[in-house]
Amino acid sequence: MTQETPGRLWRFLGIAVLAIATLGFGAMGLCGAAFTVMSLPGLFAGGIENYSGAALVIAVPSLLIGGAVAAWAGWMLWRLTRTAPPADDA
Repeated sequence: MTQETPGRLWRFLGIAVLAIATLGFGAMGLCGAAFTVMSLPGLFAGGIENYSGAALVIAVPSLLIGGAVAAWAGWMLWRLTRTAPPADDA
């Protein structure tokens, strides 16, 4: 084992965690977008049993936060994969 091995391990773990975070938060943003689109027609329909406003209270933050964190994690993943890995001085 060389001195560079922990650096490579941390780089691999960082890439794996960021990839999982990008997929998870991207799914969260897509879920928020789907529920936002599905609740908009009910918002204008009216009626006593209309819960589309309550759905929007949950869906819009999910859309915004999930999309923003997925974009941030994707950007960090892009930066991490574009930098050169530590050199192996054997």
